[in-house]
Amino acid sequence: MDYDTIEYHPGFGQVKSAEYCHANGIVVEARSPLGSGGVLRNGELNMIAGKYKKSAAQICIRWLLQKNIVPLPKSTHEKYITENADVFDFSLSEEDMAAIDRIPYCGGMMFDPDSARS
Repeated sequence: MDYDTIEYHPGFGQVKSAEYCHANGIVVEARSPLGSGGVLRNGELNMIAGKYKKSAAQICIRWLLQKNIVPLPKSTHEKYITENADVFDFSLSEEDMAAIDRIPYCGGMMFDPDSARS
């Protein structure tokens, strides 16, 4: 099976790329699933996290899993590594998934090759 690693997180969902990959049997891996940490300060995301008694990072990871996207969170802290893995005891509602889909850009690389300059 093939795979593709792309930046994908709340506020920067590359929906068309993911749809293409899924339609063609390509596993999507989300690089920077926490938006380089900037996403974790988003008010809407934190409100949803409180509802589920989870962290904003856990909500980001669960959101990706429910989209059939493999999250690749990075941490060197044991606490966060353990927390990031604790996302299989809940599911996000359709309403919360849609609310996360609507979050505007709030952190990450958001590299746009069409506007890059050398």
